[in-house]
Amino acid sequence: MTAHKSKGLEFPHVFVIGAIDSAWGEKVRSRSRLIRYPANLQLQPAGASYDERLRLFFVAMTRAKTTLTMTYSQTNDAGSDTMITSFLTDHAPTIIPAANTPAAQITVAQTDWSTRLSAPMTAELKDVLAPTLETYKLSITHLNNFLDVSRGGPQNFLLNNLLRFPSAKSPAASYGTAIHASLQQLHNLLRADHRLPPAERILQHFRTSLETQHLPPDDFELYLDKGTAALTAFLDAKSSDFHDTELAELDFAHQGVVVGGARLTGKLDVADIDKNNKTIFVTDYKTGKPSHSWRGTSDYEKIKLHKYRQQLMFYQLLVTSSRDYGNFSFTGARLQFVEPDMKTGDILSLEDTFSEEELTEFARLINVVWRKITTLELPDISGYSADYKGMVQFEEDLLTGRR
Repeated sequence: MTAHKSKGLEFPHVFVIGAIDSAWGEKVRSRSRLIRYPANLQLQPAGASYDERLRLFFVAMTRAKTTLTMTYSQTNDAGSDTMITSFLTDHAPTIIPAANTPAAQITVAQTDWSTRLSAPMTAELKDVLAPTLETYKLSITHLNNFLDVSRGGPQNFLLNNLLRFPSAKSPAASYGTAIHASLQQLHNLLRADHRLPPAERILQHFRTSLETQHLPPDDFELYLDKGTAALTAFLDAKSSDFHDTELAELDFAHQGVVVGGARLTGKLDVADIDKNNKTIFVTDYKTGKPSHSWRGTSDYEKIKLHKYRQQLMFYQLLVTSSRDYGNFSFTGARLQFVEPDMKTGDILSLEDTFSEEELTEFARLINVVWRKITTLELPDISGYSADYKGMVQFEEDLLTGRR
C-alpha cells in the first residue's frame, strides 16, 4: 500500500521501506514529464516539494498503532551507497547484515517470506485464525488444495484458503469464468422462458463476461476466439440436452450441511431436479482438454481426474445432507467438457455413480481433513512425492492415522 492510500487508516504494525534520502530528502530528482506545462502555468506535480514529502512520510509513520519499523538498504541495485533520509539522521539504525554469498542470497529470497508460515503453527497465528475457523465451512476446492501434495498440500491451503494470500488470476482461469457465466446465463434464460435462447445471445454474453476479466489484449483475442469456437460447437452438439428443470449455480452455503462433524458448502454448476420423483442429477462443466475415461494417461491428468471424481462425490454428500434436498435420490453426476476433442471434434462427458462404501470412506477422509484444519494441525508432506502416487498415499495415511 502506498503512503497516499493509507491516509485515514490505522494498522497495528507499519513498515516503511526505502527510507533513503534520494527518495524522501531535500534533493530528490523529479521524474521528467513527457508533457510540460506552459510557462504561464506555475504548476508542479503534487508531492514534488520537500515539505510535501515530509508530510507524506509523517502520514505513513502515524498509521501505526503499536509498532513502526522503517528500513533502508545501505546500497542500491547498482551497488552505490545510499543515505538514510535527512530527517532521520538523528536516529541510529540497527544494521542487519546481508547474506554475503550468492547461494545464501538465493536461499533468503526463496524462503524469507514464508519462513513463519512453513514453521510449526504458533499460538499467535492460531489466535489470528480463530475467528475464521469459528464459522469455517469446507468446500471441495479447499479439500482438493489440502490433499494435492503436487501443489503444496496443507501449506498451499493455509496460504491461499485460510490466510487468503493474494494471487493473480491466470488467463485460462478468467476464460473458464467467462464460459461458466455464459452457460449459467443459458440455463437461467431457458428456465425463465422455457425455450433455448439463440446461440448469438450466449456468445455475446461470453464476450461481455470475458471483457470483465480485464485480460491483456492478446490474451483477450486468443480466448475470445477459443471460447466462441468451443461454445458454438458445444451448443450445436448439445442443444437438445438442455431442460428447463435444470437449475444453475445451486448454492448450499445456507443449507446447513454437516457430514460427521464437518460443515460443508459449495455450488453445483447444474442440478436437474425432478420434484415429482424426488430425484436430482448433477452436471459440472469443465473447460480445458477433455478426457475420454476416468483412468487418465499422464500424471497430471490422473491427479485432475482424481480430484474431479472426488468433487462429484462431495456434491452427492452436499445434496443428501442438505435441508431442502436431503430426501431426494441422487441419481448420478456428470463431468461435461465444453471444448471439443481436438482429434475427433466430439463433445465428451464422463458420468459416474458411487457406492455407499465409497461415500462412507470419502466422508471419513473429509472429517479427518476437517479436524486437521480446525485444530490447525497441518501435516508435514515433505516425505511424499509431488505426483499422483504421493497424493493417494497422503490420503491413505490420513485415513489410517499415520498423518
